Amino acid sequence: MILADWIVLGITAFFCLLGMLFGFGKGLKFFTGGIFGFFISVVVCYALGGLIYNFGFVQDALNSMCTALAENGSGFCNFLLKIHIDVIVYYVGLFIAVTIIRLIIVKVIKSIVEIDNVFLIILNKTFGVILFVGVMFMLMLFAFQIVALIGGNTQADFLLKLSGSKLKLDWLFEHNPFMTIIKYIRIEIPVTP
Repeated sequence: MILADWIVLGITAFFCLLGMLFGFGKGLKFFTGGIFGFFISVVVCYALGGLIYNFGFVQDALNSMCTALAENGSGFCNFLLKIHIDVIVYYVGLFIAVTIIRLIIVKVIKSIVEIDNVFLIILNKTFGVILFVGVMFMLMLFAFQIVALIGGNTQADFLLKLSGSKLKLDWLFEHNPFMTIIKYIRIEIPVTP
């Protein structure tokens, strides 16, 4: 085993310990709050935005807003139409709705898994370990992605240090799913005529 394997095993053991100490409920609240929660809401809005936008009542509401602005005809209303205020209002409203739903779901899950019952305590600790190790794995993939984006000698040296890993870290670095996702992401904002 190479040094990177031992480092990853040590960090994994540390995250397992954190998962046991904090449990799933507190871990979920931490990882879905603050900047993490903001990022989760943005990703969900990006993923579901186009789907929800195609619902008839959403398009009707946004079209009636654009029609009202166009009928006003003032310079400010024309500016709002030019910057597609309807799309901005839609995504801001969707972000607020997703954030509220996320907070409610996390609060309900946290209150259920932290009930003082032997079975739920064991379940809370077990899923806490799974959650924390999953977060550690995601952070490792994110670090790999940053090194790959830097590229050049940094990437080559990093890959050389990972070669021969018993945990297959070199393979994971070369086949990072984050890099695959980034290659195929296209941001498309629906625009009303």
